[in-house]
Amino acid sequence: MSEQKNKARNPVQKRGIETKKKIIEAAEALFAEKGYHKTNALEIAARAEVATGSFYGYFNNKKEVLVEVIRNFYAHASEKVLNRYQAQVQGTTADNYREGKKLIHFMIEALYTAHEVNPALHRELLAMVLLDKEIEHINREEEQKVITAMTSLLNAYSGHVRVKDVEAAAFLLYRVSEEIIHRIRILGTDFDNRRLITELEDMICRYLLEEG
Repeated sequence: MSEQKNKARNPVQKRGIETKKKIIEAAEALFAEKGYHKTNALEIAARAEVATGSFYGYFNNKKEVLVEVIRNFYAHASEKVLNRYQAQVQGTTADNYREGKKLIHFMIEALYTAHEVNPALHRELLAMVLLDKEIEHINREEEQKVITAMTSLLNAYSGHVRVKDVEAAAFLLYRVSEEIIHRIRILGTDFDNRRLITELEDMICRYLLEEG
C-alpha cells in the first residue's frame, strides 16, 4: 500500500503530543525488530495503538518518522553522555597528567555507557546512514553537535592539553572513539572489551596530554 500524502501537523495540545510520541516509540521498536524497510506505516500505527489516519496526521510518510527517531536517539545518547560525564568530573581538573587521564577515562566511559541504549536500533540507523543521503546528512548534523560539545570541553582545558587545533582534535577524538565503541557494542570483536577501552584511553591520553 502506498503511503498517503497529507500535510502533517505539529501537535500543540497534550493529547496530540502524546499520540505523536507513541508513534515515534512504536517506530523505534519496529525498526529495531524488523528493520526500516520491512516496516510500514500501518504496522507502526497498530503498534502505537492509534488509527492509521492519526499516523498521517503527524507524519507524511515513514521516512519522516525515521528522522524523528534519529534525532531522539542522538538527543538521548548525548544527554546520557553529558549527564554521566558532568557527574563524574565534579572536583576534577586537568592540572596534571594523572588528573587529565581521569577526565579522559570519564569521557570514554560515558560514551561507552551511552552505546548500551538499544544497540539493535543503533545498528539499523547506521545502515540507513549508508543507504540514504538525506539520513546521512541528518546523522552528520547530529554528530556535529557532539563534536561541538567536545570542542568546548577541550577549549575549557586548553591550558592543559598539547594539541593546538582543538576543533580538529575534537573531530578525531569523536571519530576514533565512535569507531572503536561501535565495534565493541554493535559489531563485536574477538578482543576483551575492557582491553580495547583501556588502550583507547591510553592512546587518547598520549595524544592530548603532556606527560609530567
